[in-house]
Amino acid sequence: MNWKLLLPLGLFGPLMGALVVLGVLPEGSDRFVWFAVVALCAFLCARRERKRALLHGAVTGFWNGASATMAQALFFETTVRNNPILVERFAGQPSGFDLEFFMFMLVPFIGVAGGAMTGLLAMVLARVLPGRDAPGNGETTP
Repeated sequence: MNWKLLLPLGLFGPLMGALVVLGVLPEGSDRFVWFAVVALCAFLCARRERKRALLHGAVTGFWNGASATMAQALFFETTVRNNPILVERFAGQPSGFDLEFFMFMLVPFIGVAGGAMTGLLAMVLARVLPGRDAPGNGETTP
């Protein structure tokens, strides 16, 4: 595992979680920011770890997705206060539905989904993009 690659990329998850908790992102814009984060992480994993792009992308995506969702769940009151649309979307749920518990339950699922998307995109990019250690160009990675 290339920890020099994974550690900086792993900061995106807590950062995104904090942005959502604080209500900094306008309603509906978080999906576009997440797309940029996934694309950037996948691209960097594909360029720096061509042979293990899937692994590095999956680990990065899992951590980012899970940590962002965990931040939102841990700071539930602040998240709800700064994102009233969240409460509106779940207002029609049956009695006894606990939104805070639901957010905690989402953590592993969002992590797996983020890991799958980032890892698969990294794998595809590693095969498509020309790289330093592509066969036939005589260069190797350090």
